[in-house]
Order: sequence, then structure tokens, then C-alpha cells
Amino acid sequence: MYFKDLQEVEQHFGVVMVKVGWLDKGQPYTEGVAPVEFVEKMKQMPFTLFTKGFHTCPFCGNATSSCQYLIKISGKKYYDVPQMIVHYMEEHNYLPPQEFMDAVMKLK
Repeated sequence: MYFKDLQEVEQHFGVVMVKVGWLDKGQPYTEGVAPVEFVEKMKQMPFTLFTKGFHTCPFCGNATSSCQYLIKISGKKYYDVPQMIVHYMEEHNYLPPQEFMDAVMKLK
């Protein structure tokens, strides 16, 4: 399932999900090397068990996940990030938006 990075999707009750890392084959994404500290922090973050179904990596088919991260920005606004983001960074040179990486690094 593809969403452009930082695309906002309004949900029920005024909740807004800011999409990050929802990649798909044939769709553009920013490439680069994410800082090691950021990748390690993402590996340690708790993820939701709420699932929209299983997702297999569209680029290599070697990784599968059904979970996601919901990271509160403010009020009813959250970053909505697939757990596959770690795989995308480590195996496919995905570089998340700096805004998102900064927000995650500020979390305790």
C-alpha cells in the first residue's frame, strides 16, 4: 500500500494520520542512508498489534510484517508508519523525511 511521505489522511473523529514509509514498487521514495542511531531507535519502539493485514516487501519479497507504529505528534495527529520501515532503511536505502527522524529522536 503506497502513500506519499508526510501525506495526511483524516480518519474518524478528527484523527489525522501522517503517513511515513508506506512504499511500493514503481513509486518514488527518497534514497539515502538513515543515521544508525535512528534505525536502532526504530527497532526499539513499541508497535501496534492492530493490523490491516500482512504486508510483504514489494521490492525483494524477503520480509513480511502486519504491524505499524503510531507516534503521536499532537492532539489527534499521529505518524502512521509500517513496521517494514526498518527493513526498507536497511535493505533498500529508504531515507525517511528529516521531520520524522527528528521527531522520533526527540522521543524518550
